[in-house]
Order: sequence, then structure tokens, then C-alpha cells
Amino acid sequence: MRISDNILTKNFLTSVNNSRSRMSKLQDQLSSGKRVLNPSDDPEAAYRILRTKTAIHKNEQFQKNVSDGTVMLQATAQAIDNFSNLLLEAKDIVTKARSGIGTTNLETFAEQIDAIIKSAVQIGNTQFNGKHLFGGTQTTAPPFILAADGSTVTLNPNGITGTIELQVGDGLKQAVNIDGMQAFLGEEIFQALIDIRDTMRGGTVPTAAHYDQVTAHVSHVSSVGGKTGLMLNALEMHENFLAGREIHLASLLSNDDDTDFAESTLLLRKEEMMLEAALNVGARLIPKTLMDFLR
Repeated sequence: MRISDNILTKNFLTSVNNSRSRMSKLQDQLSSGKRVLNPSDDPEAAYRILRTKTAIHKNEQFQKNVSDGTVMLQATAQAIDNFSNLLLEAKDIVTKARSGIGTTNLETFAEQIDAIIKSAVQIGNTQFNGKHLFGGTQTTAPPFILAADGSTVTLNPNGITGTIELQVGDGLKQAVNIDGMQAFLGEEIFQALIDIRDTMRGGTVPTAAHYDQVTAHVSHVSSVGGKTGLMLNALEMHENFLAGREIHLASLLSNDDDTDFAESTLLLRKEEMMLEAALNVGARLIPKTLMDFLR
């Protein structure tokens, strides 16, 4: 069966166009570094890429939450440590006042306790990023209110309890706060200090009950500091896990989406050689006329 010149020409042009299309795609892959430029290039890989990118985005949000929670808990730990130091100072003052040596300095000791109370309330109202750390879920208002005359400490009427949790994994949340009731037993510790101050202002030496109360409060705040440390350790574990997952997801994405430069370069060179050969053959065959075949 005779093949017409039109068929030869049409097949030749189709072959050349297909080759150029493959070359263009390979050039785009090499210039962009991406193997899948359109879903039609590899539908299955395109689906995996979309799924992996979604997982990467979620992982990044979890990492941000862990970072935010960590700095928040670090600020909380520092505040609790400072509060603990104030209580140790108050315990030392009570010890001196009860020793018999300092009974003539009760007014001075009372003023020192008064300064500790003011500092303690300031710590209780510590803010981080504009939010009160020990306000529980009520973060916009100070959790502790010291009366103008220093006679009492009252609590935010809207409450000072509640847990703030951040998402750190799929279906996994982590608490990132210590509320004022946990940290300072509400107003109890403040009122104990106020009672000690007023007792010494009245010229009376603090009692053994006062000493035991301060000692118990030092122990309590110290245990709260330990709890904060455990929460920080938990966040560190989440951080390490998410960092490893970030590497794993990046590897999965690279396998599906990144261009294999060595392979693509070889394929491009192969297409160039094939196109050059096709053009050479076409240059010899297509120009022939009917007279060439009749000779």
C-alpha cells in the first residue's frame, strides 16, 4: 500500500510537535525544580503532593503552637520562681522576728513584709503578650486586686481558674498555663502575708502557726514550679516529634514533587538528539515530488 506524501508530512509534523512538547515540559521541570507542574502530569503523585502539603501546613501550625506555649510557660516558670523567692524572704523575716533578737524591729519587719505583699501581687498579675498569666481563662483583667490601704487582696470577680490548651498534634492538646488558684491558692497566700504584717504592726511577734503557714506556702509554690517544669518537658517532647515529622514530610514531598535533575537532563538530551535526527530525515523525505518517484 502506497503512503501518500500528505500522510508522511502529517506524521512527521505530529512527531516533531510531540518531541518539542516533551522537551518543553522537561525544560520547565528543570527550570522550576518541580516534577509535577500540572495535575495531569501525574494525577496520583499530584494527589499525594496535595495531601503532603496539607500535612506540612498542619505540622507548621502545631510547631507554632508549641513555640507559643513554651515561651508562655517559661514566663510562668520565671514568675513562680520570683514568687517563691519572695516567700523565702518572708520566711526569713518571720524567723528573725521570732528569734527574740529582732523583737524591737517588728515595725521594720512589718514594712518589709508589706513590700513583699506588693511585689507578690505584681507577680500574680504578671502579663505576657498583653494577657495575664495567672488569670485562668480570664486573661484580660488582673486576677488579684490589692486594696488601696493594703488590707486585703481580692480576686477577679469573673474568676481566676481555667485551663488554656493548645493543639500540638492531631487530636492532641497540651495545657500551657497555671491559673491563680493553682499557683497561689487564690488569695490565701497573700492574706497570710497580710496577717503576718498586721500582727507585727500591732507589736506582736509572729506565731509558730504563722511560720508553719509560710513554710507550707513555700513548699506549695515550689511544687507548682515543678509542675510547670513538667509541662515544659512535655512541650519539648512535642517539639522534637514535630521537628522529626517535618523532615519526614519534606522527604515525602521531595520524592513526589522535586525534579530528578540528572534524569531530566539525560531525557532532555535524548529528546534533542531524537528531534535533530527526525528533522534530518524529514529534510530528505518531505521535499521529494512526484517526479522524484517517477525517475
